[in-house]
Amino acid sequence: MRTTHVTLARGAAALGAVLALAAGQVRLAAQTAAPTPEIDNVARSQAFVFERALRGAVEAGGQRLAKRALVLVPELTLSTEEATVRSVRLTGYGFFFDVQVPDIQSTVLLLDMMTARQQRMSPVQPVAETSASAAAGPVFDPSREYSSYVREALIDTILDTSGVLTLGPNEHLTVAVSGIDRPQPNPLYRSNPAKLVLTIKGADLAEFRQGRISREEARERILEERF
Repeated sequence: MRTTHVTLARGAAALGAVLALAAGQVRLAAQTAAPTPEIDNVARSQAFVFERALRGAVEAGGQRLAKRALVLVPELTLSTEEATVRSVRLTGYGFFFDVQVPDIQSTVLLLDMMTARQQRMSPVQPVAETSASAAAGPVFDPSREYSSYVREALIDTILDTSGVLTLGPNEHLTVAVSGIDRPQPNPLYRSNPAKLVLTIKGADLAEFRQGRISREEARERILEERF
């Protein structure tokens, strides 16, 4: 009888050890398969830092436009609103940032009027010089130059500040850029601003930071799409 009790006790102890080991393996597998709250918090903090950098890039583009306008129309002060930036971390893809750039439409009309006034006040140029100027096209296109300045600033931010983001070699960083989608009184006439989408792989960013490719090569690896 004693032998039977000892055997049963040993069997129960062995079974308990096996169950405890199995439970530990299940917990470990669950932790590995799903992102933990700590990982989510880290990704959110990284995205927040990069969001600020993107807003700064848009602001830098606006400042370049303001300096350009100041040369042409000294009495005009250009200013823009702060950009709206939202982000999401997608498992298996990487980071996606949506950047809504404030427009300058309210100031473009005033700028055009003041530039036209200055042209009317300027002395008459010789015919040959006037023809050459007309052939060269418009000297200053605020909307086009603003878009160009912001695009350049955002590309620089992708290359110089994306190190704050944890990206795997096969993951991506995407920055989608558009004008601010302002609410319309009539939902049937909802604005649909054009988008510029900039995407680069984590492996390309890593090679750039490690000095394996030049800045120009890294810029060429940024995929640009417009729609």
